[in-house]
Amino acid sequence: ATRGAISALATPAIQAKRRLVFALVLLVVVLFMRARSGRSGRSRWTSLLRLLAMALALFVVLLTAEAMLLPSNSASRSLLPATTAAPVSVSLGLAAAAEATANALALLSSSAIPPRPESLSFSSGHGPPNISVVVPCYGHVKYLEESLSSVVRQRYPPAEILIVDDGSPERCSDTARSLLVGAAIAAPRKRQVQTLAKWWGWGAAELAYFHDEVLRTPNRGVAHARNVGIHRARGDWIVCLDGDDLISETYFLKAMERVAAVPRTNLVYANQQFFGESRWQWTVPPLRADSALVNGPLPLMTLWRRDLWFGTPHGFDEALPKGHEDWAFWLQLMRLPLVPFKIDEFLTQYRYKKNSKMRNREHNNPEIPRLLRSLFPDLYPVRKLLVDHHELLKPGRPPDERPGITEAVVMDISVSQHLHPARSAPHLWNGMVMEAKGDLRAAADSYRHSASLAPPYDWQGSYRLWRALTALGDAEAAEREEAALRHRWGEEQFRWYRTDADGAVLPSVHAAEQEAGT
Repeated sequence: ATRGAISALATPAIQAKRRLVFALVLLVVVLFMRARSGRSGRSRWTSLLRLLAMALALFVVLLTAEAMLLPSNSASRSLLPATTAAPVSVSLGLAAAAEATANALALLSSSAIPPRPESLSFSSGHGPPNISVVVPCYGHVKYLEESLSSVVRQRYPPAEILIVDDGSPERCSDTARSLLVGAAIAAPRKRQVQTLAKWWGWGAAELAYFHDEVLRTPNRGVAHARNVGIHRARGDWIVCLDGDDLISETYFLKAMERVAAVPRTNLVYANQQFFGESRWQWTVPPLRADSALVNGPLPLMTLWRRDLWFGTPHGFDEALPKGHEDWAFWLQLMRLPLVPFKIDEFLTQYRYKKNSKMRNREHNNPEIPRLLRSLFPDLYPVRKLLVDHHELLKPGRPPDERPGITEAVVMDISVSQHLHPARSAPHLWNGMVMEAKGDLRAAADSYRHSASLAPPYDWQGSYRLWRALTALGDAEAAEREEAALRHRWGEEQFRWYRTDADGAVLPSVHAAEQEAGT
């Protein structure tokens, strides 16, 4: 809108310049003639030179005023956020054009850009952090402007904003493009980029490297959308912000002040205020591995270095049936050397909706946390996972008893097995679905496949295969799997782990042979 207003004033400015130039030329000619008609001598030429100097000064002032009004293809235009949106036609009245022009002139003034705080001094070996904001969007159209407004108000400006439309039927990407070029977002966003240019000396290379972007992907869930945005990001720090949540304007600034003071810091988080249909305040406890195993330990809007994402095997795990994707990500981070820092203020805001899709999913599908824990056999105790297995294998007896894995999650497992055939977990889950239905041969096939793909620390596929083969009466194959488990755990641990969750002792091929021998 600001560019359009300036362009609308361009033609009158050119016409006014031409008229003034013509008037100045006439003035110089008339004064020259008068000087000739006066007394000759040195005083006449001195007067003439003074007149010419005055005319030249007026002409320079005119050119300077025109340069401030006319748009150009120079760096001032390149500071605007780049999007793939088509141009939006704007019709402005005189009052709107005058207001837009005033805003543009204010933005062009370097005095409007705040000076860099002294607390943001980074050593030569640690350049200034560049933050990429990743905003997945599905069903968030009516909240998206509010969410983006909280980003463009940040007092430490992000280097780029990446909005990822997760194949939403309302085409969130179209709304995002319109917002990025609209005055409400574009003007403060331009000021943010100018701030980065002033603080860190950004030139043409940086302005070409970092740019805001709108992406659209097939509907594969929020984990996929976040991974797409993070993979596309160019900043060395990442924050994921759902399209209906908010962040306080000092959040990035206080986080980066900590990074400036302690460069080894690679994860920063703050307390969270709920809003919407709840006013609960989450005072986030210090990050510890043992608490992370019980509940999701951090708000989604935590800031972290992008190299942590590359250090995880799956990023936001797309194989997990929908729900708790962020918890699974934090658990992966527990395996890495973290240097976290908590800002003890409520700087993140989570929009709570009682009937949200995620809330309904948590209520209707309590098996999701059990499936999640099966992804981390190196973090959870064997007995804890065996209890989860016992619950997941319940067949259910409608209408009173719910099955261990509900039909909606069964469909998600089937999709996960198709999309991630090289992962062991989806085959393990499918084997449990088959075992709960009484199809032990199909279950054994899935367990065998899971065991062949599992990392060395994952015992679950082998254990479930041993159980299925024992139930099928395939003694020779069951003995091979039992021997592998004994080698893995040792005799004492194996005797303990072959006790079922309800306390019953499971049959063992080795134990049966000993009894027969006696």
